[in-house]
Amino acid sequence: MTLNQNEREKKIIEILMNKKSIDVNTLKDLLKTSISTLRRDLIALESTNIIKRSHGSVSLLQNSNIEFAYATRRQTNEDIKNKLCRKASQFITDNSAIFLDASSTLSFLPKYLSNKKNLHIITNSIHIALEINHLNNIDLSILGGKVAFDSGAVLGGKALSDLINYFRPDLSFLSCSSINESGIFMADEEQNILKKTILHYSKHSILLIDHTKFEKKDYIILSDFRDYGIDKIITDATPSEEICKSLRKNCIDLVVI
Repeated sequence: MTLNQNEREKKIIEILMNKKSIDVNTLKDLLKTSISTLRRDLIALESTNIIKRSHGSVSLLQNSNIEFAYATRRQTNEDIKNKLCRKASQFITDNSAIFLDASSTLSFLPKYLSNKKNLHIITNSIHIALEINHLNNIDLSILGGKVAFDSGAVLGGKALSDLINYFRPDLSFLSCSSINESGIFMADEEQNILKKTILHYSKHSILLIDHTKFEKKDYIILSDFRDYGIDKIITDATPSEEICKSLRKNCIDLVVI
């Protein structure tokens, strides 16, 4: 089946999420497309600072702590993110206050909330807020503050003040940039500050991550498993034994879908 440009670009990103760097000719063969078509796709992705071309190879710039544009991140591993959110919805009970962070992963959760009763959703995502606003069974609050151009996340002092002064969620759902045996990491400092605050003020917290986040390199630590309350991690594959050992040591439940 011939892929259109959006589908090819999505596939390129998915391949690079796993391989980090790849030869252009190998990428051409994987996509079953011509070198000229592939070149145009790579130029388009490079113009948005998602990839870098160098001497016949292509690499992903996300590993340099560059945040993906929201639409691109949302498309990456879309099926897996849907499955993670479907599973996450099973832990949401009626009559509870829930915080959803501004990650692309959590943007798939609102569709699984239509049968819940008397929920109060708090979020710092304008995208998630727009999705939830169509559900008449949910009371919605969005944090105030500055909206990040690339992610639609509401961040900064006003968002932190709103969270600290007005909200105490029963359960928070978050994602991250990477995880290894030492802890959970973010690629953006402002996002990290808000997520640390969420963890502190929530009764319980669940982390949603797909397998591409395992063993990646980021340097901004969200949690070392001990200092902030992650109760559960939902993922699509079993991580390394080193990560599993750290989770068991800190009494964090691992749910593999």
